[in-house]
Amino acid sequence: MTRVICGLAASVALLWGLSAAEAAERFLLIGGGRVTGELLNPDQVPRETYVVGTAGGGQLTLERSQVERVETLRPVEEEYAKIGPSFADTVEGQWAAAEWCRENRLSPQRMTHLQRIIELDPNHADARGVLGYRLLNGKWVTQEDVMAAQGYRRYQGRWRTQQEIDLIEANRNNELAEKEWAVKIRRWRDWIGTDRDADGRRNILGIKDPHAVVALTRLLESDTLVPMRLLYIETLARIGSGNAMQALAVRSMEDPIEEVRLTCLDYLEKADSPDVIDYYVGKLRAKDNRVVNLAAVALRRLKDPSSIGPLIDALVTTHKFKIVTSKPGSMTGTFGTGPGGSGAPGGSGLSMGGGPKIITQHMSNRPVLDALIELTGQNFNFDQQAWKYWHSSQRSRGTIDARRG
Repeated sequence: MTRVICGLAASVALLWGLSAAEAAERFLLIGGGRVTGELLNPDQVPRETYVVGTAGGGQLTLERSQVERVETLRPVEEEYAKIGPSFADTVEGQWAAAEWCRENRLSPQRMTHLQRIIELDPNHADARGVLGYRLLNGKWVTQEDVMAAQGYRRYQGRWRTQQEIDLIEANRNNELAEKEWAVKIRRWRDWIGTDRDADGRRNILGIKDPHAVVALTRLLESDTLVPMRLLYIETLARIGSGNAMQALAVRSMEDPIEEVRLTCLDYLEKADSPDVIDYYVGKLRAKDNRVVNLAAVALRRLKDPSSIGPLIDALVTTHKFKIVTSKPGSMTGTFGTGPGGSGAPGGSGLSMGGGPKIITQHMSNRPVLDALIELTGQNFNFDQQAWKYWHSSQRSRGTIDARRG
């Protein structure tokens, strides 16, 4: 064989007896394969068949169900179909064909010719180089070969380990599942208050999939009806996953409705979630004194001994406040409830007007003390040193959870 027909489009055209010059459409077949030729019935509506013309006036009929799509060839592709068979099946001829394809931006066809060259001459350095090979220890290898030997695969434009790929695909699957749940739950929410009210509530309460937590959490934050928000809380508690419990903990701290906050705590009190304890302990270090005391209320309810140390540290906390006067020369007073109060500044003071003032106050936190009394059965009031001495003695005896200092 001294000639090679290059390019699948041209080869199929010749297979069916078509003239390359007449090949104006490419018919991609379902299941793979393609046919190139001239469409003879372009005006058929609705489309039932594709009648493809051949060079000698013959016809090939394709059923609509056989064709995935039809592509119109660019003029340069038609020219390639015409001249492709004229290139010799030699290294020189195939290199000339590859160069013609490069100049005319026919990359897939160029790769076909280069692949043929290394079949004819396995050590053709130029063709190997374009195809991505390099000589390593006497063997031609691609970058893919080298990276694969190191455990990497090309994925989404980057070299990644299989572990990275698995994580990306898992995250993508999670996102798809979360979006599907968002659509379902929104539909069921729309049923509430209609003749399908009972179905909507039953479907929401029946959710067990953790992928639904994101949608439920968003509705818990945004729904204006308190009864619906209580329904979402119950559903999240039934799911019981880590992110579901975290959502309840956040709402127990941030929700403006007391009933919502307390209901979240009701369910969290029944759960055993170290991550939730960690969340509340972290809030004991908040700059906002109100947040500190809300966290103490939650820890009192959850009764976890590991929170005793952080609660002792939060008995008296220091916070900064900005005092703004109405106009220069005016006088503003700041007053506190003293050590026996529930988080208000201790002491009082006066400041002259003339702009905002930053004051620092030590806050004695009554809810923190109440939590400590509840958890320990002891009461050293706001004497942090006494509490720390007692706590240290208990830890040394092993009578208290010492996971936190």
